[in-house]
Amino acid sequence: MAYGTNPEDRYSYGEVSDADRREFLKALGIIAGGSIAGATLRDLRGEVSSGAAGELAEMGEAVRAGLTGTLDAALLTEELAGLEESFELLPQLAAMGVPEQGASAYQELTTSAWAINDHLAEVGFFASAEENLPAFTPEHIEETTRQLLHIEELPATLSEIGFAEGEQTALVTNIVNAREQLSWWMKTPAYPPADAVDDGVVHEYVAPLHQRAAEGSLLWIDGLDHFLWQREPLITAEMIDRGLWDTKSMLGGYYLLGSAARDLAAGDIADEHLTTLTTASTALTIISQEFLINDVVRILDEDRAPRTEPSTAR
Repeated sequence: MAYGTNPEDRYSYGEVSDADRREFLKALGIIAGGSIAGATLRDLRGEVSSGAAGELAEMGEAVRAGLTGTLDAALLTEELAGLEESFELLPQLAAMGVPEQGASAYQELTTSAWAINDHLAEVGFFASAEENLPAFTPEHIEETTRQLLHIEELPATLSEIGFAEGEQTALVTNIVNAREQLSWWMKTPAYPPADAVDDGVVHEYVAPLHQRAAEGSLLWIDGLDHFLWQREPLITAEMIDRGLWDTKSMLGGYYLLGSAARDLAAGDIADEHLTTLTTASTALTIISQEFLINDVVRILDEDRAPRTEPSTAR
């Protein structure tokens, strides 16, 4: 999972260490001295300049112009309200632990997100984003994150869906601290064709980059009911907690994407913010699904719950 510089030591499960924050600020060209524990997004905004807003605006304008259909503001508003309710279910999942056989508690979290996803694909949003936005280079991640911190509504939006201030900071620092890992997700045309190399792809069967990331995150969440039940003897309380953070992060990314699309439909979003939120939200779905795999799906023997000794009673 980890490519280039190992991101595992710099991934925050809702609480950011001083080392993680310093790595984040260093990536954005800021040298932080002493302890910066407890820093909020508003605090970080004061430390970070807004970056290349003009270039990001041009990209966002191109995404807007590249749509092949009309975004439905009413549909997006309705489904976003449904997605808000999914966040309210997360404490119940924490209390439940491992789902029973045949349960659908995790699948129920993604119903509204899938409706948003299908609509965005139908109007060509994902295709336009792939055509008009850069791939996930570290430089693009750094520039969009600078702009992300300067979206004044961001803290309030994340608070509304249940992200505490420390969790909000974790979301943003995770994006930057995993920028090398993100760069391994390429645009569809960048993959070699199947007729050229053995492990190439048929491009027409591969979804655009942002759609792959978004749908991948929803599929992983949908699978958790079965994955957790199937691995119950291996599962620890820490795995449940980490898996729920990964899930919350993916849903948070999807909520930001849906919110940006709703505001685009209403003509109520700046072009640079469209670029920023599309990039940041997709990055969150990528990071979180990759960590989810190691947190609860592919469990190493040294991380599993202790084995239960067989009974010797007769």
